[in-house]
Amino acid sequence: MLIDTARLHLRRAADEVDTHAHAGRRSALTERARLRMDAARAMRCARNAVSPLLDTAGAGSFADGSDLQRPWRDIEAASRHAALSVQTSKEIYGRRSAAPRCRRARSSERGRR
Repeated sequence: MLIDTARLHLRRAADEVDTHAHAGRRSALTERARLRMDAARAMRCARNAVSPLLDTAGAGSFADGSDLQRPWRDIEAASRHAALSVQTSKEIYGRRSAAPRCRRARSSERGRR
């Protein structure tokens, strides 16, 4: 299920990037924030999907000769890249999503004064 979830997030992001690229335009800041959030969420799902495999394989899966060692190391390193931080992506997406509503609220407050 985690791998399916990661795939769905990445497919949605890729489809949106392709749509904008074919139209010759750049996506809006809110859309880019969601794209970043999709990528971060996909990475988190992929990372969480690998963990049970390592638990099942045991400590030997961390040995240099293990087939699981390199994919584990790669996903652990990649998931710590700043661009794939779920927390940072949530914050950016939240700020971008709330920005238009906050501006409208401030404008309506000024109009009441």
